[in-house]
Amino acid sequence: MRGWILALAMAGSVPATAQTISMPIDRGFWINATDKCASVTNGYAYDGKRWGAVYYYGPKASLGPVAELEAIGRTTPLKDGFTNMQLGPTEGVGYFHVKSLSPDRMTLRTGAPGPEGIQVMDDTLIRCNFATLSPKMQAAMRRFVPALVAR
Repeated sequence: MRGWILALAMAGSVPATAQTISMPIDRGFWINATDKCASVTNGYAYDGKRWGAVYYYGPKASLGPVAELEAIGRTTPLKDGFTNMQLGPTEGVGYFHVKSLSPDRMTLRTGAPGPEGIQVMDDTLIRCNFATLSPKMQAAMRRFVPALVAR
């Protein structure tokens, strides 16, 4: 009996097929549309497999850099033109949705648990070419997302 339970538990934990990552945006370093590529000290990196923040912190962004990158477990197109991006192997309460507005402009919709339920926030992001970033941000990109350095 224990062998059957163990076999069922293991079978349920292995995905039947590998998920395909299909994003409506191109790989790159994405920042808030109100910021400037040449002076930004934080943004989001998408390297084709991972998504997350790359940033400096502290007084005048003097500390860091830090990266909080997660593997994208799967993507699902939604009816409103957004794509749900599941970070990691399991879904949580919050979410990240992305929608392309043009090749270098997107909307990032985040939903996070709050006191009144899920709090939703939309941010317009623009994509920065690696060469337009400050030397400080270029160093962070080289360290954490080298696949984007040629961009």
